[in-house]
Amino acid sequence: MKGLPISLSVIGGLFLLFGAFIWKRGIMPVLPGIFSEAISVPVKLVQVGGELVRIEMDNFLLFQNFESLQALTFPSLTLLFGGLVWVLFCLGLALVSTLKKLYFTAATALVIFLMAFSGINGLNIGSISSNYALIGLMVGILIPLIGLSFFAVSWGILRRFIVLLISGSATLYLLTQISEIPSPWLWLGENSAFPATAVSVIFLLHIGHAFISGSSILLIKLNKGTGIKITWHLLFIFLIYFLLVFFSFLDLTGEVDLPFPIIQPAVLMLIVGLIGYYVLQFKIQQTDQVYKHPEIGKSFFWIGYALTTITWGWVIFKENQPMIEFFNHVFIYGQVAFSLLFYLYLMSNFSEILNSGKDIEKIIFKPQFFAYFHMRIGAIMAFVVLAIYADAIIGVQLSSGSSNINAEYYYQTDRPLEAAILYESSWMQYRKNDKAKNSAAHLRFSLNQTNLGMENLYQVFDNSPSVINTILLSSKLHQQEKIFDAVFYLERGLSYFPGNPYLINNLSLLYSKLNKPTEAISILQDITDQNPVLKSNLLGLQVKHKLEPTEASIISDDQIFRINYLVSENVKGNFAPYELSTANLSANFQLKTAILRNQWTNKVTSPLSLDLAIIDSLVAQEQMSFEEMNYRETRILRTLQESYINETLKYLNGTAMVLPNAAGYYHSISAKILFGELDFEKSAVDILVAMERGFQNFQPIHLAILHFGGRPEAAQIIHQKFEVSFPAWMAWDENGILAENENTLFFEKTARLHQAMPTEFMKNMDEIKDPNFQAEYAFKILLHKMHWLNAPDFEKVKKVLIQNLGDIWTSEDLDSWYAFVTNEEKTDPTGNIKILIKPDLDLGRNAYWVPLVLKKVNAEQDDLKKYEILQDAIQFSKDPMLWINYVKQSRKLGLDSYASNALVEMQGWLTLSQIEKLQLENL
Repeated sequence: MKGLPISLSVIGGLFLLFGAFIWKRGIMPVLPGIFSEAISVPVKLVQVGGELVRIEMDNFLLFQNFESLQALTFPSLTLLFGGLVWVLFCLGLALVSTLKKLYFTAATALVIFLMAFSGINGLNIGSISSNYALIGLMVGILIPLIGLSFFAVSWGILRRFIVLLISGSATLYLLTQISEIPSPWLWLGENSAFPATAVSVIFLLHIGHAFISGSSILLIKLNKGTGIKITWHLLFIFLIYFLLVFFSFLDLTGEVDLPFPIIQPAVLMLIVGLIGYYVLQFKIQQTDQVYKHPEIGKSFFWIGYALTTITWGWVIFKENQPMIEFFNHVFIYGQVAFSLLFYLYLMSNFSEILNSGKDIEKIIFKPQFFAYFHMRIGAIMAFVVLAIYADAIIGVQLSSGSSNINAEYYYQTDRPLEAAILYESSWMQYRKNDKAKNSAAHLRFSLNQTNLGMENLYQVFDNSPSVINTILLSSKLHQQEKIFDAVFYLERGLSYFPGNPYLINNLSLLYSKLNKPTEAISILQDITDQNPVLKSNLLGLQVKHKLEPTEASIISDDQIFRINYLVSENVKGNFAPYELSTANLSANFQLKTAILRNQWTNKVTSPLSLDLAIIDSLVAQEQMSFEEMNYRETRILRTLQESYINETLKYLNGTAMVLPNAAGYYHSISAKILFGELDFEKSAVDILVAMERGFQNFQPIHLAILHFGGRPEAAQIIHQKFEVSFPAWMAWDENGILAENENTLFFEKTARLHQAMPTEFMKNMDEIKDPNFQAEYAFKILLHKMHWLNAPDFEKVKKVLIQNLGDIWTSEDLDSWYAFVTNEEKTDPTGNIKILIKPDLDLGRNAYWVPLVLKKVNAEQDDLKKYEILQDAIQFSKDPMLWINYVKQSRKLGLDSYASNALVEMQGWLTLSQIEKLQLENL
């Protein structure tokens, strides 16, 4: 039966190494939480008459603040651990049943001791902590154990093991069924660590001199027939190893601060344990044993090795620091005491013949005097002396670790108050106990006992500060708006743990919040342990505080870094060299909104229909108002980017109604969009509505829009009320008359472009003398009025553009645009004009691009759909050709009243003669 414990020893050893080198306190997670900060970026630039207006919307910078979370729980692993301990315990019982009678009695007493301290009475059968459970377990185990020892002498280990496993497991099952405590199996699983620890202590003491004795045996065997003075070699090995473990002892007790690293006791134990098995084979041959067959002793060894590795690995995994320290201390004390005493034993008994080259390894454990067991007694006394020298700290560690074990059970069975009390008690017993205080604080906060939670954190910081508790303390202070206190504790924490990336990261974000950008960025730049979180935060802080990123050319693969990098490029109006997918969005609100907003601000490649389906599904969710607002603004951005002006303006107006508290902001955006489309009249209306809804961030261009949009009195009111200046080119003489100049002339004529007939806007172009303004006006004619132009007029407009903007608009491109509008050719326009209008998209998406709207109408076969296109367009543009086509289509469908109303409304900007002429030519 060595195979099972050997296999479990291998598993336990790997588990121990995993806990020591890979797990790294993984049960107490410190994870970056995400929060966002909005930064305004231009999403569209509008230039009219030399006035550059930025339509701005928010992009989102993502920052990650490290948070200490509640300890993780692994109830299934707890049950697995308890099950492994139980299997090894039953296997050990099977071996005990084979011992000689006197030793069997002693071993049975040890078994009773282990059962008494197994926590079995915690099942509370009959009453709290009654002995009925212990009595029942003793009956279920000891009766078959005694029966096997006395009446089944010929039975093999496997049969004995099966009987004891079935009998013991059935007893435990009955006891758990009778018990009324929550999750009795979980209680047994957690408490199985205590008897496993007791067996581990015996094993650790057993291998106390394994390294020295194993080295001695190896040197003796190598010296056969040579006669080399190996005593010097043994002295050297002893001194090196003894100093190693002694320095470890001093380090554990805090006597010295070693300038060099030491081997972790857990790793050293794995090595020494394997050497111990090598030594065991010689001891079995040379000394009387308590069992009849040597394989029994070897099996006992592997059971001890397996229990020790599994239990030691388990307490590291669970971050039971008192128990971890208990294992460390017991192992190192044993190594110091037993190594020293064994070396003295070896020298006092074999020094005269060690160098002889004879087979001394065959008698090394049975000397003529100072018997080997006397050496072990002396070593145990030395062990006790070391424990006393260390103020018997192993007792405190064991007691504190036991409290932690019980607290774990209450924590996993959702009894936070009991768990918090036990954790606090455990910390009071042993202060090197970060998890206990951290868990206690979390539990107190979950119980709304904020003062007790903060008291726990203050206590642990004053007595035994740790990174996780410093993070939690500063976080709670930040939540309580005690930012300066949070900064103080993070700075103090860095004095204890210099260079810690968690503390530096959180401190940097608080510096930024306190408007200390230099300090915030410098401490992040100085850290040597750069990780993705710190890199993305550094970039975010540089963008937030308008500093040029130091590593802009190095684009990380980290998603949050790329989200922040998009913002840095959007601020500058650049395209990023990558595109973030919007197909599979994170469930996290900050991530989701940042990806959509930042990516759609930068570059759009996916079909609008798919994107609108995504964003509309998000808007429709039940959510907080600010979440809905963010999604709605993102939808507005998406349609605006593709010049779906009709849809954008409608959705802006609807959003202003749904979210009245932000209506002023939305109407201000609408005003800028309408200004870009030269609809001064509607833009002026939106400015006034924005003012009524609380908007106050007026700029000089707003006054110009109001003045030329037919609301000069309102412009003067805002000028005086909000102390906003008119644009520099707007000046009044002594009589209050606006002085005419090239700018005012351009704005006056541009404000009426949509309503103008061909004779008027062609005349206006000739009257504008400034070549830049004339070229801009000519381009607006091509964009908004191309459907009016005959070939001579087009050539005239083209000539103006080529003369002044020939580097942008080529003759071929303009000809292709004319052909596209007039249907002389079916090919798409080319060059910059194609980039601007994107003819592959819906031609009716912008009512102010009347040539495209009419082209869509002409291409449509269904009369009702023609009517719907025109009816939608006249909600925005006042182009006469657009309206007369609406009248024509209304009459065609028999909607004469709608046609009549439209003709009446047209009288608001056209003369009766102009309307009659339109009817004669088009109806």
